[in-house]
Amino acid sequence: MRVASADRLTGEGGVAVRAAAALGRIALDRLDEARARALPRTAEQLADPRVLDDLLARHAPPGASPLPKVRRARLPGVAFESSNCTNFLIEVEFDGGAGEGLPRTIYAKLPPPELATRVFANALGFWEAEVTFCQRLATRVPVDTPRVFAAARRGARFVLLLENLHERSGARLFLNRDMAAGSTPERARRCLETFARLHAAFRATPPHEREALLPLRLHAHLAPGARARSRALFQAAIAPAHRKAPDLVRAEHVALCRHAVAKWDALVDAWYREPLTLLHGDSHLANCFEHPTADGTTRVGLLDFQGVHWGQGMRDVQYHLIDSLEPGLLATCERTLVDGYLAALEEHGVALDRDLAWAQYRALSLQTLVVAMVSLGLGSLTERVETVRTVLQRSVAAVERLSFGDWLAGL
Repeated sequence: MRVASADRLTGEGGVAVRAAAALGRIALDRLDEARARALPRTAEQLADPRVLDDLLARHAPPGASPLPKVRRARLPGVAFESSNCTNFLIEVEFDGGAGEGLPRTIYAKLPPPELATRVFANALGFWEAEVTFCQRLATRVPVDTPRVFAAARRGARFVLLLENLHERSGARLFLNRDMAAGSTPERARRCLETFARLHAAFRATPPHEREALLPLRLHAHLAPGARARSRALFQAAIAPAHRKAPDLVRAEHVALCRHAVAKWDALVDAWYREPLTLLHGDSHLANCFEHPTADGTTRVGLLDFQGVHWGQGMRDVQYHLIDSLEPGLLATCERTLVDGYLAALEEHGVALDRDLAWAQYRALSLQTLVVAMVSLGLGSLTERVETVRTVLQRSVAAVERLSFGDWLAGL
């Protein structure tokens, strides 16, 4: 008991220390802003041609085609739904006028004004993970993603200047409410084919190369001290999630979650057993987009890489299916969709044993529940509580349907 208590204190203390450090960085950013050394904090500060030119010149990813000098920039008042960022459009005009390949608008991402969200995001590091992806990986992945014009991080702030996918002819984007309404098996199949292309491309990446592309210190479970922190976050969320949604998180689910906390180290070992590959990490429908191809088919691209990390490919598979499909529908096609993913992997030269894949799918299903419970139990970083409840209900149904408790008992 003393060991467990010490471990809990270590985890909680680690979260507290990182939160305090984040608060300090946020305070220093305001001092740097007064000296004109900070990244822009507001949309108005960013939509300044001089600021945009500096970002586009100094923070374009390697190999990106440079954009001309910005002549004019304005905010059209178009904002987008986001769980933890301020996302909006900037209309731009370049020297020389409009040209082929030049954007009419730029999709911008900044931290939100809410202090609690900024502290949480900096303590966990998911903004840094997305900036790192945009800087080092966006041009290397074999799937469609928004073009990156600039990606910068300084102190507790970041700026992303990205392609506005609404300018792509025929592109269809999805929102959290589309995910909550429920996807279809056919759309899920297309999404899993995209994940298979991503996973196959990076499955043979050696550890030293993985470290250069996406450092282990950004990993939610494998970074130094991260196991204790992730355990502490989940443990802290269980009771409040039960209080807020007792109809969904019942006593037997509380007991299962506490059993998982007790076996956390063994769980992390199972979740991250080699070989690992590059994962999207937040792979639900609202982070996918569809676009037509030259041969008349529909292909799926990916966006919003805050959850990017190294792991087992089945993590993206189960997360997408459990979050995006209604439980009754998913129960009728779950195995078929997983088999389709395995077939797509094999087409790209990667063989994964069917029984092993299913065991990984069952084991990783708890991660989907963990995300939902932390979101609800610790205050919800998303703007729609009903969406969180929908995802939580689907996650609870999944661990029941997949008999995760039986798998955990045998761990």
